Amino acid sequence: MIRLKFRAGISVAAIASVAGCASSPQSDPYYAATEHNIHQVVAHEVNHVPELIQTNAEIEGEHPLGYYVQLALGQNPEILAAQRAINASSAVIPQVVSLDDPMLIDSFQPIDDNSVQTAAGRAPNTLSLSQKFPWFGKLDARGQVAEQDVQIAMTRLAQAELKVTEDVRLAYYEVQFNQRGIAIAEEDAALLGDLLKIAEARYRTGAASQQDVLRAQVELDRIDDRLITLRRSLRQSQADLAKVLHVSPQSNLLTPFDIDMPSAPEHIEQLYQLAAECRPELQERLYAIQKSQRARDLAELDYYPDLTAGLGWQAVTDSEALSSVSNGNDNLAVTLGVNLPIWRDKLDAGVREWEQRSLENARRYESTLDDTFRLIRRLMVQIDAIQQQLDLFKGSMIPKTEQALRVSTADYRVNKVDFQQLLDNWSDLLLFHLQVARLEANLAQTLASLERVVGCELASAPTPLPMPEPADNAAAPASEIPFLAPVPAPEEKK
Repeated sequence: MIRLKFRAGISVAAIASVAGCASSPQSDPYYAATEHNIHQVVAHEVNHVPELIQTNAEIEGEHPLGYYVQLALGQNPEILAAQRAINASSAVIPQVVSLDDPMLIDSFQPIDDNSVQTAAGRAPNTLSLSQKFPWFGKLDARGQVAEQDVQIAMTRLAQAELKVTEDVRLAYYEVQFNQRGIAIAEEDAALLGDLLKIAEARYRTGAASQQDVLRAQVELDRIDDRLITLRRSLRQSQADLAKVLHVSPQSNLLTPFDIDMPSAPEHIEQLYQLAAECRPELQERLYAIQKSQRARDLAELDYYPDLTAGLGWQAVTDSEALSSVSNGNDNLAVTLGVNLPIWRDKLDAGVREWEQRSLENARRYESTLDDTFRLIRRLMVQIDAIQQQLDLFKGSMIPKTEQALRVSTADYRVNKVDFQQLLDNWSDLLLFHLQVARLEANLAQTLASLERVVGCELASAPTPLPMPEPADNAAAPASEIPFLAPVPAPEEKK
């Protein structure tokens, strides 16, 4: 009996030691701090709002575009979340390429009269250890599927970076427009002040009516109203920029007065090719196709059985044994087993599922490519129209309006034109100056959106390589166009 208890104790100790030998890995310090903060916020123990609205003196004031972009890329939560997603996907790989945990089973029969009896004696305790070994290549295939998930996560990080950069540029140029609009309105208000002085002087001499003075004063009030609107828009656009930068919405974020206008691309065909190579949304679709293909390979491996090998040890004692020839010798056993993949319908469905997933992702790639080309075309048309408008305003309308204002001012002094004509010329000039500022901001914002769609900087875009010809897809239905196959142009009617 002492021997039996000793053996049972060894078995239990072995199970306990194996179960307790693994220790938790060292936690990410950011995880511990974040978990603590979340518990405090959920429990209403702390108020995190003051930290979010506290301004930072270092980012206050005027900064160039590059400063804001780098700041956003370093601390925007969407980018940081995408980086964590990559780390999480990478942590999946060692999980799927590792063997399953071995099974250690200890079965014992504490009641002597109900124990298993053999010729060698009573067998009250059995210990078995088994390990499952997947078929050759299964673990590698699982790892390849997980690696594609990492690649997809990396493309999503690139998407987040491009989106944040676009948002910074959109908000930056909006702040810049409002600053320029305020300066233009204040400058034109000073010009209107000079016209008001002329009207007042003519009114005092009796050469003009008081109506001219009142009209000028009303126009000054309208400029004040316009300034209120522009200052409101400035604060709103500053809040938009602060959100992307992950800083306080109260921050006084300003830009240099002169706009740094990027150059517009000339050849739309090059943009199509660059987008096909650079845009991360398209890369994500391609990696999704590769993941489906690797998953199909893994599903094909399920047709092959997995091996389970094990060792068994059975404690035998002659105590309370019924056999007269019992010797108490322990039993040792080696076990081998395989699963039987006989349910072919299930296995075939698994392969077909990933074939259809692959074709689905291929069509989604084509849809994304079509949408990319559509966006490029629309944005290029918009850029071309804005440039034509700017040329019209700067080359013709503003110079002619300035000349008309000078002539009408001189004619008003000698009573050749009325004051309303003078105000109309001044109002047109103010409107045109503001329109130019708006168009220049729109042009810069449209170029920012174009870079977001293409997926790389237009100014430093590499010379694209020719796209490979699509492979033939013999298995495609007769009514379906193969993946990435060019659509034939319709025949001209004679």
